[in-house]
Amino acid sequence: MSTLALSAPPRAGMDVLRALPERLARSGYGEFYASFNPAAPRRADWAAHRGDLLDDDLGALVDLFLLSQPVEEERLEARLGDLIEGLLDVRVLVRTGDGRLTTPDLVLLVVFGNWLLCQRPQVNPTLYFGDDSVALLLRLLPKPGGRCLDLCSGPGIQSLHCSRFARTVTAVEVNPVAAALARLNMILNQRDDRVRVHCGSLYEPVRGELFDTIVANPPLLPFPESIAYPFVGHGGEDGMRVTWRIMEGLPDALAPEGTAHLIGTCLSDGLLPLCADALAGWSGRVGMDTSITVLAHHHLRPGTEYFDGLATTAALSAGLKVEEVVSHFLDSLRAQDADHLCAYTLHVTPGAGRFRVRDLSRDGTPGLWYV
Repeated sequence: MSTLALSAPPRAGMDVLRALPERLARSGYGEFYASFNPAAPRRADWAAHRGDLLDDDLGALVDLFLLSQPVEEERLEARLGDLIEGLLDVRVLVRTGDGRLTTPDLVLLVVFGNWLLCQRPQVNPTLYFGDDSVALLLRLLPKPGGRCLDLCSGPGIQSLHCSRFARTVTAVEVNPVAAALARLNMILNQRDDRVRVHCGSLYEPVRGELFDTIVANPPLLPFPESIAYPFVGHGGEDGMRVTWRIMEGLPDALAPEGTAHLIGTCLSDGLLPLCADALAGWSGRVGMDTSITVLAHHHLRPGTEYFDGLATTAALSAGLKVEEVVSHFLDSLRAQDADHLCAYTLHVTPGAGRFRVRDLSRDGTPGLWYV
């Protein structure tokens, strides 16, 4: 991702970014993207239906911005001709060695009316957008006219959504490339006057500020600390490493009538999330009312979908043999007396320290985020 500019684009580049969505909307690009399941963005689905279903103009745009393929410049002239140089200047487009145009490993998605530049789906992403991003987005209820804080903001989809309701939105992202991309996305959607993006660690850039709505989609997958896992997903041994840091900061950042929304996974015994007792203790200690909604419990053992998926992803990311990763993973699960992956959402408000588990999970339900 070294080709992506880290500084704010010049005003001419900002004007080009603001003009791009209308061009793409008029081409039918949004209709093509909206034909696929919005809760599960999959490149293989887009590619499988590209075929001969699109006219040449729209096909070129899909190849360029959705499939991240090099495209001859003349195929883009009809729709983007006067914008091409500006998109090259802000590094949303780059030239290949043979003179064609492509994106620097980026795709452009249409997510519930918001245009989102993010990284092409891959094993070890740094500019992440995925199923959990959509799942959190669908659950958000930002306070109209309030102040919103988006932690672990990535390319900014939660911030874009909240900016439609909140008076101001602050996005915080530790990865400088992701923070730079979030700024581009705010310009792309003409929301840069309402959303400020900070590159920093969680609450550090906003210490002393209060927010009516706090949202967070932290790294959330439980995996042994001894094995490298993609940074955007590694939630530590129990999946809660970053989540706990966010929870501990809520009493100082959440307004008296505020609400926090978080999404995550943790380990469980198939009945209760292993973090339940700790969450209950935290709620009582800091005077927060906390509800955890359990959406799924999935077995974690070799041969199951989520165990094999986590182990394979880690092996590919770390350059290790799958067997070695499996051994570490099993040791970690035994040490924690856990054998399930639990998907949940958290709803937190200042209150009397009450804690509640709402278990909506059912045996055999596929996926993580919906029942």
